[in-house]
Amino acid sequence: NYGLDLNGVIGIQGDFDLSPMIHAPVAIEGVYKNYSQSYSWPGIGTYKWSYTGLGVAGVFDFSQPLHLDSRIHPYAGIGLMHLSATYSGPNFAFATAADTGGIYLTGGVRYKITPQFAVVGNWNNFGGLTIGAALYF
Repeated sequence: NYGLDLNGVIGIQGDFDLSPMIHAPVAIEGVYKNYSQSYSWPGIGTYKWSYTGLGVAGVFDFSQPLHLDSRIHPYAGIGLMHLSATYSGPNFAFATAADTGGIYLTGGVRYKITPQFAVVGNWNNFGGLTIGAALYF
């Protein structure tokens, strides 16, 4: 998926559907997201800042309880995300880094065009508004 905020967060996620096992529209979602930006200062050099998130969330699909068309799948989820930031530039002998973690929130709508393909509109607290595609195997 591609974040429309922050000049473009790039991400990939995968869902594991638990509904056949627990008889509820719930999935586990694994998430990887990255944002980086470079700044050039004339006569000084280029600095690069990168922020990476790796997380997992429980996601609830509201389409069944709301009795929606089988192509429309609104969802919401909450989980945890490990965050890593790095900063490098000409005044640093090596990149500096910081790690932290926190709550990951996500929600959006998947619209299935075919049984194997959907378009996705999403909001999450790492990349803001995102658009993307989902492939089903």
